[in-house]
Amino acid sequence: MPRIFGTKTAPAGEAWAFALAVFFSSRLLFIGVGALAVSYLPRADPAGDPLEPPGSLNYWAHWDGAWYSEIATQGYGARAPESTAFFPLYPMLLRFGNALPGGPALWGVLISLLCTVFALFFVYRVAENLYGVRAAKAATLALAFFPTAFFLNAVYTESLFLALTAGAVWAARVRRNLVFAGVFGALAAATRSLGVLLLIPLLFEWLRYRREFGVSGLTGLALVPAGLVGYALFLRERFGDPLVFARQQNAYWERELTNPLTTMWEAWHTAGDGLRYVLDPSTLFLGAPAGPSLEASNTLNLAFLILFLLLIIVGFAVLPPGLSIYAFLLISLPVLTPAPEFPLMSLPRFMLGAFPVFFVIGYLFSRVRPALILYLLMSGALGVALTALFTTWRWVA
Repeated sequence: MPRIFGTKTAPAGEAWAFALAVFFSSRLLFIGVGALAVSYLPRADPAGDPLEPPGSLNYWAHWDGAWYSEIATQGYGARAPESTAFFPLYPMLLRFGNALPGGPALWGVLISLLCTVFALFFVYRVAENLYGVRAAKAATLALAFFPTAFFLNAVYTESLFLALTAGAVWAARVRRNLVFAGVFGALAAATRSLGVLLLIPLLFEWLRYRREFGVSGLTGLALVPAGLVGYALFLRERFGDPLVFARQQNAYWERELTNPLTTMWEAWHTAGDGLRYVLDPSTLFLGAPAGPSLEASNTLNLAFLILFLLLIIVGFAVLPPGLSIYAFLLISLPVLTPAPEFPLMSLPRFMLGAFPVFFVIGYLFSRVRPALILYLLMSGALGVALTALFTTWRWVA
């Protein structure tokens, strides 16, 4: 794929400076909004999920964050076997901070923030490699101010997974080191099972430059599944079932393999039902139950799916095939395995991991500054609203 906007690349220092500037400005927005929302909005009732951990910044450890915090402090046995659906690398990192002041939530936020810095740098460098400096800047901004980018500083795996997956592509495409990329991939597969999908873009890179990479490149590819295999071996030893994590997705979250057309039909109808709450912000932001936000999420999920499909259609034309296929398969999961009442659950959050779509945005907006500014204003405004919902125990993604 030739670089459309020229071959000039920025020095590493300039790339880091831009990534850090975007990091601080975007995190200041989302962290500031979260603090204000917790101070001035009523808290919803999250009945049924593990409660947020004690300590500083614990409002960033809601929903899945509460699960990760509990695993870090009590291990997988506390809520087994449901807890096995959450892969081990992130709670292992959280566990290292258990003895520090502030508790697992504060430590988790710090881990996520550190990973976000690297994620933004890797995204910048890969986009620059593809399309040049202007597209790299647009792609990095588009990612950092995406409406669900507040998850990048939450006690979630989003920032870790993004840093590792984007880092794997950076290692392969920019550094030309598939063994290094394979290490990133193995760690990504220990963060989420879908990390093994990195085999697709890495295999395309090896096929394209197989004379340069040689046999050692195949060794790097072989490393990618190691994180998933290692977790499966641990589960077999601990619970007697190496695939218990997958079975819990069906049993506890009721996700089952479904015809995607059926999923889309259900998504359309549930989005219509949730629209009444989207149009009623007082109930959505001020009501005590978390139910309205769950219903409204169906509308949000469908809107983000439409956005993703538009971007990936362009992506199949302008991205290297390995990256477009990777992003498409990553987002196919909630479509193929829907939850009964929330067919596209978590899709807006999963889009952060499908980072090649931000290369598409960078490609489209790099020479149309007004379009990029409009995107940032609209995306940031929606991100403010979603951050306020999340930090007050209302469901977003």
